[in-house]
Amino acid sequence: MEQPFDLAAELAKQPHLLEIAGNLLMKSGPEDYIGAVLCLRGTLYFKKAHTPLVRESLCQCFDEFERLAEPHLTWLWREEPAQGKPLTAYRDTQPLREMMGAMDEDDHLSFCYTSGKKSRDAGAWLFDIYGKRSWQAKMGHDLSVLEFSVPLLYQERQPLDFLQLFIDFARRLEPEQGYAGHAYNLSPTSWDNDEPSEAFMAARMPGLDVGTACLLANTPEFKPTRIKTVSWLTLLNNERLALAGGLDALRAQLPSSHFAFYRYGDGVVIQAGAYPYIAGDAEDSRPAPYVLLNHALKGIRYETIGSLHGGSHDGELRLVGWAADQWLKRLDVEDSEIPRWCDKLLSAEPYLDATNTLPERL
Repeated sequence: MEQPFDLAAELAKQPHLLEIAGNLLMKSGPEDYIGAVLCLRGTLYFKKAHTPLVRESLCQCFDEFERLAEPHLTWLWREEPAQGKPLTAYRDTQPLREMMGAMDEDDHLSFCYTSGKKSRDAGAWLFDIYGKRSWQAKMGHDLSVLEFSVPLLYQERQPLDFLQLFIDFARRLEPEQGYAGHAYNLSPTSWDNDEPSEAFMAARMPGLDVGTACLLANTPEFKPTRIKTVSWLTLLNNERLALAGGLDALRAQLPSSHFAFYRYGDGVVIQAGAYPYIAGDAEDSRPAPYVLLNHALKGIRYETIGSLHGGSHDGELRLVGWAADQWLKRLDVEDSEIPRWCDKLLSAEPYLDATNTLPERL
């Protein structure tokens, strides 16, 4: 009798299948470091990172993350630290609270914990804080970012841990918007040279998130009260929720058999599907839960985002300008197609139950 495919067992045997060589699609060719690694990543956009209250909330988030990730963390990268070095081996780092406690409100928060074997390697475990300074916030540039990720093997073995992390972090930080799903973590120091690999994979994986969040947070296109994308987990603050028609309207459009809603204080987190999707099926590469959620929220999505990547050096693939805007629309379908997608969801996709949702779902 044929045995069912065991994804966790295969990932454990061949973890290198999720890695991409550094500099692979640049003109100079591949280099000896891991440029990208496929993982499950969450991104939260929040404000007031210069305040003691939010900084303590970030420390509490790291406490929770560290309980899962500590055996795997290897490096801490910091951008222009007021004290200390830009690179420190994780085992030699001070506690995050101590480092933050020594900082002024006008110091830039930059803490990137990663699990790469070499300091330049991309790692599947990531906790990356990008926090704006007080003077920037006073000028209206107050959007900061927390990104965190776990390996796909960990998600297969502990399917509720990441979901709990995402919701717990949201309750502490009260984000404006956010999302979580499959993503490629790029090299912490050579990400510009590895964006072409991300762009190449994004064309084949509609469920993949792309773009550097800390760069997006600085762009004028990101200021309106809209969202970048939908994913397995999509976060809307109350203002965005109201623009989308409100909680009751969304729940009426999205079947509870496949969509779960969680309150986080200033908004909701929407879970689309029993597990994260990177693609659909042979008939259509777009995942049905993402297509339906995208259709419900398309009215509050950014019409343009400027660019998701930096400029090309030698004509290599990047998601900039028109290509970036097309990526925003990758899940779009016509109104007339929605009944077919609903049928596909209900007939072919697994239902939500206690093994893939949290008890606190609405």
